[in-house]
Order: sequence, then C-alpha cells, then structure tokens
Amino acid sequence: MTSLEREVANYMVATGDQSAEAIQAADQVVKTINATSIQDNLLRLIQSMGEYLTNEDDFVRAKATGLLSYTLRHCHQASITAPAVSVLVDFYCERLSENTNVSNLMDGLVALTEFDKFSAANAVVVTKKLFEHVEVQRFPQVTRNTTFRVFENLLDRHVAALKTINDEFVSGFTHAVDGEKDPRNLMCAFKLIRTIIEKFDISTYVEDLFEVTFCYFPITFKPPPDDPYGITSDDLKSSLRQCIAATSHFAKFAVPLIMEKLSSTSGSAKKDSMETLEACAPVYGATSLIPHIDDIFDALKVEVFHATDQTLEDTSLATIKSVVAALATGVSNASGDPTEKALKPLITECVANLKDPELKNSKPSSLILRAIASASDPAFHYAAEPVIPMMLRFHRETDLATRKKAILDVILEYLEASRTLYGSAENDLDAMEQDFISPLVDYKDRFFAMFESALLASNEYNGLRLAGLNGLRLMVLVKNYLSPNEVGIAIQSFNKVLMNEQDEELRAAALNALCTISKFNGKFIVEQTIPALIKQLPDTATQQSTIGYHQTLYTLRMLSPEPLIFKSTVSVLIKKFDDVCEKDTDVAYPHAILATLLEILKSKAESGHKDIGSYIDIFNSTLVTKAIEASLDSKRSQTILSERILETIALILINVFHELDSTSQKTHLDRAFNLFIHGDLSALKISSSTPFVPLETSSSDAQKSTTYLFSAIVNTCRKEVTYPVESLENFIDRLVNLALGTNHHGQLTSLVRIVGSLINKWKDNASMTAYVQKASGQLEALITKRDTNSASALCIYLWITKALIMRAHPKGYAFTDNIIGWCNDPSFNGQAPQGFDILISDDSLALNKLSYCTMTILYKQRFFSHCLPKLVNGFRTSNTDVKHNYLIALSYLLKNVPKQILLNELPPLVPLLIQSLSLTDTSLKVSTLATFQLAIVEAPDVVGPHTRAIIAALLDLLNSQEPNPLPVRVAALKCLAQFPAGLTNDLLAPHVSYVTKQLGQSVGDKKRMVRKEAVDCRAKWYAIMA
Repeated sequence: MTSLEREVANYMVATGDQSAEAIQAADQVVKTINATSIQDNLLRLIQSMGEYLTNEDDFVRAKATGLLSYTLRHCHQASITAPAVSVLVDFYCERLSENTNVSNLMDGLVALTEFDKFSAANAVVVTKKLFEHVEVQRFPQVTRNTTFRVFENLLDRHVAALKTINDEFVSGFTHAVDGEKDPRNLMCAFKLIRTIIEKFDISTYVEDLFEVTFCYFPITFKPPPDDPYGITSDDLKSSLRQCIAATSHFAKFAVPLIMEKLSSTSGSAKKDSMETLEACAPVYGATSLIPHIDDIFDALKVEVFHATDQTLEDTSLATIKSVVAALATGVSNASGDPTEKALKPLITECVANLKDPELKNSKPSSLILRAIASASDPAFHYAAEPVIPMMLRFHRETDLATRKKAILDVILEYLEASRTLYGSAENDLDAMEQDFISPLVDYKDRFFAMFESALLASNEYNGLRLAGLNGLRLMVLVKNYLSPNEVGIAIQSFNKVLMNEQDEELRAAALNALCTISKFNGKFIVEQTIPALIKQLPDTATQQSTIGYHQTLYTLRMLSPEPLIFKSTVSVLIKKFDDVCEKDTDVAYPHAILATLLEILKSKAESGHKDIGSYIDIFNSTLVTKAIEASLDSKRSQTILSERILETIALILINVFHELDSTSQKTHLDRAFNLFIHGDLSALKISSSTPFVPLETSSSDAQKSTTYLFSAIVNTCRKEVTYPVESLENFIDRLVNLALGTNHHGQLTSLVRIVGSLINKWKDNASMTAYVQKASGQLEALITKRDTNSASALCIYLWITKALIMRAHPKGYAFTDNIIGWCNDPSFNGQAPQGFDILISDDSLALNKLSYCTMTILYKQRFFSHCLPKLVNGFRTSNTDVKHNYLIALSYLLKNVPKQILLNELPPLVPLLIQSLSLTDTSLKVSTLATFQLAIVEAPDVVGPHTRAIIAALLDLLNSQEPNPLPVRVAALKCLAQFPAGLTNDLLAPHVSYVTKQLGQSVGDKKRMVRKEAVDCRAKWYAIMA
C-alpha cells in the first residue's frame, strides 16, 4: 500500500469529515499531491479512491467526493492541463443527480471554476448540468451558499460564454434563487442579480426576475444579538435596493408597489420605500415617474409638513430631489415642459404657505422648495421665480425683526440649493457645467445688503443677526457668486463680529464661517483677519480689552492650520510673544501664546500637512535663540526661561522635529550638540562674552533650564540617526553624573528623559544590557544609601526602567520588582510609589509616539499583569505606616492601563480603592474617583456589593472637617452623580434620603463649580424617588 492509499484509507475510516483524524489525513493527501507531479498524483488519487467513488453506499461516495473536492481546493492547480480539468468537470457534472452528494460536489465545482484552465466550454457545461439536475432550494443553507459561489465564479470569469446561453441562464438562475430566505445567501444572490441585469439581456424574463427580487421588499430582517456573520438589516436593504434600481425594465412593476409601501404606518418600511424610490428615480426616468407624480409628491410632502422624525424628513427631501432631477430627463412636447407641469401643484402649495413666512408651514415649504431647486436648472427656475421677488417685497415692507428673520431663512434655503446645484467654492466636483448660471445672480446685490444689514444691526435679536451671518457665509461659498472685492467685504463683516461681539453663539458662527473660507481662500484671512486679531491681543495680561486674549488666541488657533495662513500666523505670533515677554512678568499670557502655536501644529499634524518640518529653522532662530540669549544675560527678560514656557517650546520643537527625515534630523542634531555640548553659538548668530555651558555643574540656573531644548531634539531622533559622540556609554555616563549633581529640577527631568530615550533606542541589545547592568548597580547603591543624591538616583533609575519596560527587556521587570520593594521603606517619602506614574504613564516630552521610541505592543498590559499581584500582596503584608505607598502605586497603575484591562481586574481591588480615598494625596484621590466613575457605568455588577461603602467614602470627601481641594470635591460629586445612571433604583433607594440630605453642604459650597455639580447630582438622586 502506497502512502497515498494509506492516507485515503485513514480518511475513509475516520469519523465524519470534520474530525481531527479526517482533517489530518486530508492534509496529508494534499501534501502528497503537491509534492511532485500534481496531475499524475491526482490521477493516482482518483484510482486509489475508485472503490469509494463508485461504492453503492451513498454516504461512502459522498465522503470520497468530499476528499477529492478538498484536494482540488488546496492543490497547486497551475500545472493541471485543460483536458484534465475537462475530465474532472465531466466527472463532477455526471454525479449532480446524486442528492446526498451535491454538497461535496459543489465544493469541488467551486475549486474547479477557479482553475486557470477551466474553459468557457466547461462553464457552459457546468451551468447546464446545474440547472438540469440541482433543485437549489431543496438543499441546506451551506449547500445553497456554495452553489451561489459557483455561479459567482462563472459570472466573474466566463460571462461571455454564459451570454451564449442567455435565456437559459437567466431563466435557470431565476428558478435557483426563487424562495431563498437565508440572509447570507441573499447577500450573494442580490449581488449576482445585479451582475445578470448589467451583463445579460433580461427583456424576456423581466417580470420573473423582478418577482424573485422584489418579494423581499421591504426587508424586515433583524440579526440576533450574537450574530457571528455580521450581516445587518441595512446591508440587506442596501443590496436589495441596488437590485431594484439596477434597470429601468423594473419601473412599471416597481413604482406602483413602492407607492403602496410609502403609505405604510411602519417608519422603517416608509424610510426604506423612500430610499428605494430615491435610488430608482434616476434609473427609471421621467417617463416611468410622471404617471404617478402627484401620488409620489403627496406621499413625500406629508413627511415634511407633518414631520415626527428627523430621519424620515431628511429622507423625504432627498427623495423629492432625486425624483425632480429625474423629471428633467423628460422630453418637452406640445403640452410643455413635463418638469414644470409635474412640479406646478407642489410649488403652488409651497408658495401659498410662504405668503406668511412666520407661520409653521413656512419652514417645511422652504425645505421642499430647496429640494426641488437643488435637483436641476429648470427646477431651480420654477422654484425661485415665484418666491424670491415675493420675499424681497415682504422684506422691504416690514420692520418686524422676527418677520425679517423668517424671510431671510427662506432665502437661505435657496442659497443652499444654489451651492448644491451650481457648485461650492469649497468643492466643485459635483457642480453643473459652467453654461448654467444661478438665477440668484440677479438678486446678489439686494441679498448682500439685506444680510449685511441684519448682521451688523447690533440692536436686533440674535436670531436675525445669525441669519444675516449665515447668508453672507453662503454667498461666499456659492461658486463664482461674489466678486473678490465682495468676498473681502463679507470677511470684514465676520471680522467685526470676532473683534467686538461677546455673544458666544455669534462668535462661533463667524469663526465657523472664516474657518470654512480659510480652506479654499486664505488670501483675505491672511490680509485682513490675522492682522486684526494680532492687533487685538493686549500688550500685557492686565490690559483691558473688549475680547479677552484667551478668546482671540482660540480664534487664531482655529483659523491658522491651513499652510498659507500658518505661514503668516507663526511669525506674527512669535513676535507678539517676544513683545509680551518684554513687557509682562506674568507667565500665563506668553505661555498661552505658545500653547496656541503648539495646538496649531498638532492640528496640522492630524490633518497630514507636509509643511510642518520646514519651520524648524524659524523656531530655532526665534524661540531657541531668545531663550539662550536670556540665559546668557540676566538683564534681559527672564520670562521665557520659566519652566512652563520652556516645556511648551520643547513640545513645539518635538512636533516640528518629528516631521523631519533622517538626514535633516542628523543635521539639526549635530547643531544641537555643538550648541549645548560645545557651547558654539555661531549657528544662532549670538555673540556673548559669557560662555554657554548648560551641561556644566558650574553653569547658572538660567543656562541649566535650557536643557529642556536640548532634550527635545535628542529625544525625538529617529532610530537610524546616529549621535555625534565617540562612545554612547561615556555620553550616558556624563548625563547620569550631571543628573546626580544638579540641583535644578528642570535640568534633572530633562537629563533623565535623555538617558531613558538613549537606552530605549539603543540598537545593540548586548552592549545595552551590559551597560544597564553596570549602571543599575551603581544607582541602586546610591538609592539605598539614602543621602543627598538618592532622590536623583531613583529618578534616573525610574526612567531607565521605563525605557526597558517599553522594549520588553527582562531587566525592566527586575528593576520594577526593586521599586515595589522600596515601597515598603518609609524613608523614601513616597518617591518610589509615585515613580509608577513615570513607569506607566504617557510622557509628552519623551518615549512617546512622536519620539520614534521602541514600544512593544501591549507593554502596558504586560506591566500591569506583572505588578498588580505584587502590589496587592505588598499592601496586605506591609506595616500600617507604608500601606499607603502600595495604594499610591496601585492608583497610578490603574489610571494608566486600558479600560478593559482595568474592568477585568477590578473586583478584588474595590476595597483597596475605597481605602485610598482616605489618604491625603489629591492626585491619588482624583484618579481613584475617576476609576469608580468608570466602573459605575461599565461594571455596575462589580460596584453593586460595595455601594454603601463607596457612597459613605464619597460623602466623607465632601463633608470632612478639613475641606478637600476643589478637584477632589468636584470629582466626588461627579462620581456620586453616576450612581443613578449606572445602578438600579432598588439598590439605591435605601440611600436616597441620606445622600440628598448630605449633599446640602455641597449645594452651599463657596465655589460655583462645586455648587453646580452638587445641584445636578442631587437632582439625579431625587429622580430615584420620583
């Protein structure tokens, strides 16, 4: 017995065809077939299976056929010749009358129809035999699905051959699909029907094909909650809709039936019918729609005039637009334009409703007219001609602000329609040809005057002013509607709002308009808006102005990401920053300016702008130069050297440096080393008699503070960039020694970040491990010695550990165990447990996604799993005086792991978290409260058993003798307010009276923010009793 015969025998004696033994034997057969001459091996396989393939027992034959089909599906088919494929095709087709074997035969035909040598003649043979012998709907879902896959392969690869038997194929497929109910199979069937409609002549079988398609309309399928196939009701509806809308041949059958469904009381069926009509209208055309047009409009307008659901209203308007657009395809005859005739009753009704624009039917009428006008150029004329002159007359004759607003609202709908139909200045891809001109051009000057007058009338109510603002915005956005000079005047009007108005709604609308314009026409923003905003910024934080500098900076931040505008903004903002630093000693205002620049850069990065890296020289020549000049000369303003400002400059450099390629990064890295290591000021064109030596222990605090800037460049290098040092070990040693000796906090944190970054990106793992082994021993000796250098040594140790953990180095976990051990030593004064914030949190200045660090996937989860049991055990076994250290470490651990990991591990931790609320650490309490707030919503079953204890702890935070800080009180109230939403009323009812009474103290708190949260919280608890 050959190995092939042995494996065939093993397969045949195995239980079923899905058992482990059967699958193993089948895989061995495939492996043997693919080993040498595939075609010869296939012949030997069929010969060795002869007794099984011809066995009188149906189930034996079916199982043998299944093995052959499995082999065909997995063998290397390229070397199998066309004659061999034909033989296999004939073999399979001859057996299609064996009902018990059809499932396995279909598997084989799926494989064969994918063979390269499967010919057009084979396709015709398979198709005819399928229609002759297989009653598709008699078989189980899996078999039917496989059959549809055979059809799909045939249509994808041999449609030309199938068209030679056009009528036979269309008729046969229609019969095969008739009665199908399974959603998975229907998705295949609908796709095949669309292909048949597109590729074949269906004229003889239109009604049959329509009936087997439309019988599923409307789809009522609802997938089960645990549906593994992911087929939604919307998927089926969309696929069926594409079938119904695939050919105009269906129109005479479909339109009357869709109209019947439109009168349905079911919102879902009604929406489905409208969406289907919307899709069908362009295909069916005017000829099919006009006989039913009055009924169509009557059904659709009801959903607008008597709207109870916004989705239905929007769908109805979209359908009206689609139908009107289809009417434009009709041919004019002696009785006139069919579009005009069809639209006349609907337009007449809407115009009548607009004769009193303030009544309730005015708004829906204007929406319908907008949908009509958006559809085609003739329709726009028909919809606009009776309305616009009437609105202008009404506006001229009234002084009532509410009436004016109602009139402007109608005109706004026409401007929206014009923007849709004739093109938007933002995007004209869907615009009509330039031969068509909007009928609104004739009214441009009057519109502009009306809108501008409404906007600038400061004594009018906001509704009218907002309508005026939106009108000017739309006039700018309609393509080629306003001249450049008129666009400039409109932007001036928006600028006046931003300069002078304090109303947030008006300001937001004006800013939104300018932001939209900035994306396609930044010229006026650069020339008018940006200079006006910069001029409005005060010289000092104490200078009085109508609009606060925070609002102005926010406006600049929103307008400036576009490349043309940013180019203008960056220089004037930096100049303003310099001026403010000279005049104002308060750090908050200049910091806000730089924070604005930083947020603009982040916004540009999110939008994928490519110009960010080009600003590195500008920031070096301005911000970096100014900082270094200030560090060299104490007579200069020292504002720029504050820690907040230097950190923000560092973040700006990081965001810009990140965008540079390796070559540019290497150039700027070398310059940074020349500047900070060698004190070479020539690149920045600074002349000073004072040497610049920020990395010397003898340097001034001012110079030491600039280490932030050196750290930003070094930490953000790509991994392939080489550092200009002879020995990386010696350079890190120098940084470590400097960090141990410095008394400047900003320099220490900058140096340890550099050390962590260098170790994290170190390419040679062996030399890195050797260095870390040596350095860690020295640092551990200093840490446990508990002298003046111990705190700095621990800080370095923490950053080395973080660098190793992120690259999943074993030493990182060994060092973590040491840090957990130090939590048990009260002499560390909390530095060891607080170090967990460094180890696991995302740092903005180093070892993050912007810094090109080595970051293994799921490193936080791995770190969490490593630390959690050890911290919990440490808490349980430690002395009372250090238990809080483990709670602090645990809190930082929980704060920084993904939500799902936290929720999975939460149950045993709840008692510990409740205890942590009694500690004095503010950040710890806020973090713990955030954890509880999440758990109440996401894991109420975990919180439920501890409800009494958690509520008591929260109320203690609010009513303690020594008031807790504001962030703690606010967080406690937010957490308490989550209970009614997260837990059942039965569980909370016993606590309602006590909680609402205890909240009285917070309702009378001195701080408005606390009072607001307390009132909201108490209202939610009162609702439980209601």
